Amino acid sequence: MNRFGQILLSVGVALSLGSQALAASSVKLSDIELQGLQNLDSGTVFTYLPYRVGDEFSEADSTRVVRDLYKTGFFKQVEVDQRGNVLIVKLEELPTIGELKFSGNDEVEKAELEKALKSAGLVKGRILNRAVLEQMEQELQRLYFSMGLYGMRVEVKQTDLGGNRVGVDIEILEGTESRIRSVSFVGNTVFSEQTLASQFDLGPKGWWEFYSSKDQYSRQKLAADLEKLRSFYLDRGYVKFNIESTEVSMSPDRKDIYITVGVKEGDQYKVSGVEFAGAKVVEEAELRKLVVIKDGQPFSRKELTESTSSMVKRIGNEGYAFANVNPVPQLDEANKTVKLTLYVDPGKRVYVRNINIQGNYLTDEEVFRRELRQMEASWYSGEKLDRSKFRLQRLPYVENASIETKPVPGKSDVVDVNVGVTEKMSGQFSVGVGYSQSAGVLFNLNVAQSNFLGTGNNASIKLDRSASYSAYSLSFLDPYWTVDGISAGVNFFYTKTDTENLNTTVISRFILDAYGADLRFSMPVSESVSAKLGFGLSNSDLKRTSESPDWVMNQGYNFYSLTPGVSIDTRDRIVFPNSGVFSGVYADVTMPGSGLEFYKLNADYAQYFSVYKNYVLKGHALVGYGDSYGKNYSYVNDQGETIETPLPPFRNYYAGGVRSVRGYEDFSLSSGAGTIDSNSDPMGGSFKVVGGF
Repeated sequence: MNRFGQILLSVGVALSLGSQALAASSVKLSDIELQGLQNLDSGTVFTYLPYRVGDEFSEADSTRVVRDLYKTGFFKQVEVDQRGNVLIVKLEELPTIGELKFSGNDEVEKAELEKALKSAGLVKGRILNRAVLEQMEQELQRLYFSMGLYGMRVEVKQTDLGGNRVGVDIEILEGTESRIRSVSFVGNTVFSEQTLASQFDLGPKGWWEFYSSKDQYSRQKLAADLEKLRSFYLDRGYVKFNIESTEVSMSPDRKDIYITVGVKEGDQYKVSGVEFAGAKVVEEAELRKLVVIKDGQPFSRKELTESTSSMVKRIGNEGYAFANVNPVPQLDEANKTVKLTLYVDPGKRVYVRNINIQGNYLTDEEVFRRELRQMEASWYSGEKLDRSKFRLQRLPYVENASIETKPVPGKSDVVDVNVGVTEKMSGQFSVGVGYSQSAGVLFNLNVAQSNFLGTGNNASIKLDRSASYSAYSLSFLDPYWTVDGISAGVNFFYTKTDTENLNTTVISRFILDAYGADLRFSMPVSESVSAKLGFGLSNSDLKRTSESPDWVMNQGYNFYSLTPGVSIDTRDRIVFPNSGVFSGVYADVTMPGSGLEFYKLNADYAQYFSVYKNYVLKGHALVGYGDSYGKNYSYVNDQGETIETPLPPFRNYYAGGVRSVRGYEDFSLSSGAGTIDSNSDPMGGSFKVVGGF
């Protein structure tokens, strides 16, 4: 045997003997001692120890103990010793955070910064280790980078507080905000760089864009812009468009950001045909009307999505709640065309089992249920559910409405519908005391309830009282007087002025005392059209004052009125609408036998446009015309001439004021000399046209 072989044999014998010696020293642990603990609980340490009393333990197992305890991140030093059957673990804890301070956070609120530090595990009482500090720095970078402050730095100082506790002082150097200086493109030949950059919300800010944040970089915003760029190409027929690369670079001082996007445009493809496949639950001719993508036109992903969405809605109205329309494109590389096959997968036809109303704490369930167009035990209809939600949100006592369909467990063709409503206060109450120079002390009370006792009925009472003036009105409206939705309402009113108690220093042009009642009905013709009819009985007593013009006479009139009309209402909400149209054509006719016989025809139109966020633009127009058909109003003017008017002046059309023509006082506009009374005041007219925004 050579020398090298003798050495190997000697080493092998030594290792063998050593292993036998270690094995022979294995003992059953009778106790485990922990030494050096200051802040940690011994129970916590025992949780991480891989051995328990009664386990076999040898010196070779010490490595595992050290490794497992180091992994906890609680300790700076771990040593293992053994005294007979007792395992001794000597520990030196990492310090705990006894105090936490931060400074330099001018751009970030204290609460938001504390939230970021907490998510990193940097809170008072926690153990401070390298991993916590690294996580803290990452969280702060994430927070500041989202604000465009890419030059921020963090400096951490530790102060010994005794008792193995440290104070952590975090100094944040926020730096200046980084700005996007350019967005450039590589590989574009069809569209200019300016055209592509206009698709991005991110980009350099112009000098006029004072409040814009478009030059503040955000990874999420860039991802959204890249998707917009992809949609731009796909909507113009470039079906093989691809974003090859995206590079975001910064200047050395981290103040300027440069974005470079590499694109591969490919060729433009045109639609060569649209075919239908799959189940024919709706006639193909009807579905084809819903397809907006046309043969011979460049392919458009937007138009394809609109087409399939419209088809899904239409199929859903037949009860197929989970229908899908899957487009399958077939490219012709030679002719650069794409043929589309729209595969209809209706799924199972579904019917609605139960409709559950939730959130109605103030209102009877039936009030909401009568607005629903989707019925229980009937086929599912997405259109009817959408219409139901629309009608619920129009109610003046509903803040918000939601509709959710849920499959019934164990049944694939049955769903339940959960209707959630958020109610709002529907009542108004006001009481006041004031003073008027003409009427003295005034008292008024106004109580109105659009959801009276939770029934959906509308009731109101209004009182105005002073020494010289009294006005009372009482009204009630039942919007569902019949189950078919015919509404009925009644209104009583009374006004009277006591001239003896009227302050003579401020006197109106005339006094009109009146009392009477109105009865009105409204019948739905369709979802948005209603026919209206009203009847009224009233007595009007016209009285002169010392300031009255020549047309005012002391005379009383009885009126029997008929008010037919038709209205169209597509507003999304009755109160503060965001969109829709409200228009109508009405007539106000005093019937034969009235003190004065005349008619007034009115047509009004109002449309609401959602302009930006919560800003709404309203456009409105009104046309009115009136004339007499029998007994008309006549008076003798100051020159002794008998004058007849188409309408009694107190029922004339007037213009001016906030609700009519802004910038003019109420009832102050006149068309000419013929509409000026003897006091040189406007006396209105029989024809009116008003419009505006």
